Amino acid sequence: MEKIIAFDMDGTTAETFPVIFDSFRKTVHDYTGKWISNQVILAQFGANEIGMLKKLIPNYSDEVLETFHRNYHSAHMLLRKPFDGINDLLHMLHDHHVITPMITGKGEQSLQTSLEALGLVDQFDPVLSGSPDGSIKASQFTQVLNQYDLPKEQMAYIGDATSDVKACNDAGIKCYTAAWSINAKPAEMEKLNPHEVFTSVEQLRDRLLED
Repeated sequence: MEKIIAFDMDGTTAETFPVIFDSFRKTVHDYTGKWISNQVILAQFGANEIGMLKKLIPNYSDEVLETFHRNYHSAHMLLRKPFDGINDLLHMLHDHHVITPMITGKGEQSLQTSLEALGLVDQFDPVLSGSPDGSIKASQFTQVLNQYDLPKEQMAYIGDATSDVKACNDAGIKCYTAAWSINAKPAEMEKLNPHEVFTSVEQLRDRLLED
């Protein structure tokens, strides 16, 4: 078992995609009068909310971001639990003295909202959020390794996206693909990340205990 196992948030730690879609759709409608699809929102992923909103709303301002955060907080009140098994997985990792960072493309404020709503504020350290300019996960993986003075072989990341596999490859760390979200495409991910795709949290937990 690696000494550092970092977690993604959306689609990995919790089923936050409905919250994200609802928040962006309402915010974009508030400022443009248009209703956008989930696919349009997904196409902006990689950047944090500031970067996404700047692409979706021509007259972006700080007020837009404030509106988004209000919508996000309101939508999240319907989601108060992580995926089944996540709490048990975290407790198991902590019992084995594994460091569990949170590394996500989300913005700092929305990430904090999610952690609070899910009851996970004290479960991750360090907690690293995203950039408006696109994914910076590979450099954040290196940052964490340097912080703990550990080699690449001692870190893994649990994420659900193809971009997560790429970021892990770029940083030279192992990627465990979370394929337990409603949006997961395990067959496609298996081609990209062979033998490291898991369709339930328990399946990943069992794998880690074997190592």
